[in-house]
Amino acid sequence: MTIFQGVHFYLHPEILPEVQNTLRQSITELGGQVDGNVPDRGYVLADLHNPESQRAFQLFSAERWVVPLTFVEACKTAGAHIAPIFLESEGRPMPIHVHESIANVKFRELLYEKILYCAGFPYASLESARVIMADSKTDVFNALVKHYQLTPHKYIESLEWVDKCIERQGVFFTPHVFKNPGGRRAGEERTQFTEEDEQKLCEWIAAKIPFKSTGGRTGNKLYQQLCEMSNHPEYSWVTRHTWQSWRERYKKNAGRLDKIVDKIVSTTKPSQGEKWQYGYVRQDDDKPKKKRKRLSKHEDGQEFVVGSSGTGHESVHPDPHVAANSSLGQLAGILRLAPPVNREDEWRIRDGHDPPPAWAKSRGSNELEEGPNVECAKSEEPPAISDDTLQLAITVAVAGHVLEQELSEIALQTRFTVEEVREYYDKYGGDLERTSRRLQKMREHLNAFSDDD
Repeated sequence: MTIFQGVHFYLHPEILPEVQNTLRQSITELGGQVDGNVPDRGYVLADLHNPESQRAFQLFSAERWVVPLTFVEACKTAGAHIAPIFLESEGRPMPIHVHESIANVKFRELLYEKILYCAGFPYASLESARVIMADSKTDVFNALVKHYQLTPHKYIESLEWVDKCIERQGVFFTPHVFKNPGGRRAGEERTQFTEEDEQKLCEWIAAKIPFKSTGGRTGNKLYQQLCEMSNHPEYSWVTRHTWQSWRERYKKNAGRLDKIVDKIVSTTKPSQGEKWQYGYVRQDDDKPKKKRKRLSKHEDGQEFVVGSSGTGHESVHPDPHVAANSSLGQLAGILRLAPPVNREDEWRIRDGHDPPPAWAKSRGSNELEEGPNVECAKSEEPPAISDDTLQLAITVAVAGHVLEQELSEIALQTRFTVEEVREYYDKYGGDLERTSRRLQKMREHLNAFSDDD
């Protein structure tokens, strides 16, 4: 195996002699070459777990990479030369911070090694790191995403990010997707605007919404966000006006200010969807798809929800939101007690020479003389409720309730009515994910129209 064919190595002097001998032998067997001096292009092997040896990173250059001692064995195990991919544009190692919320020591060490193998620097501080790695299943991860959302050139990535980059042999960051900023509200000017104010406002708009086709420029949040930047020294000027005034200034002069924005954009030439742009947020990590409950058919042709049971004589509609209504009615009917029986004949008495009532004919003469034995009529027993029938009704009712919640959530996210969502849900044969994607796409198309269309 010659995976290091033509590759030069330099062994850091602080490595123990016996370890150096082992490394020389392994590198030679794999087709590599060990130099006595630091090569212009190649690898510097050092014990990077030792803080003292981390000074070897000073030898890092655009074509010379510092890696740990285990790099040779890792390449041998992988059967390939592990490429240096975690690099900045100028060839320096990419600063990466492994957040302390990842408490498993062995897992942290494994991440360090993988990053070092690929020429990255996993010991960067939280402030200096280009990438911050944290567990996406924790509240810490969401807090980091929210905190650094407006910080350019800083990314929050999950634990799987390193392996994905190695698999693709290149660095990529989780993309940002457009999220509709929301409603509008009129503002007012309180301080006289200057040409400098307008120029800075246009620069802000050009950075956040360079392309007007992605959304209007009069949303409240765009200007609220501008005023939130007042803590940064370079944005101290925003305190001259309220966010309502900044918004109103643009709104009243949109035609003129849009030309200034377009001129700035033609100079900076940003790409649509860059991290700093307004309305683009970090894409959520992939979530497992929800499996719909399938319907199984009973031998006699009646359909039942899987997991429930029935007598075989009851028919359940396969559509959950229809079945829910019918089943709730059945359940109410089953649980309603029958009213007490009140037969008027049982209370009749003999009137004059009329024949005696029926109840008197079945009693003895003594009872006839004494009159009927008046008793409260016994109520008939309510119909018996089988466990299977009750479980069926409850299961279908719950399924219908869950479906209504899902449809309401899609309606809230896409800003369509629940009736419209249900119409597409029925059209697509009960596929919630397809319904959600379709309506989301329709909403994006609607948002793409300008106010003048």
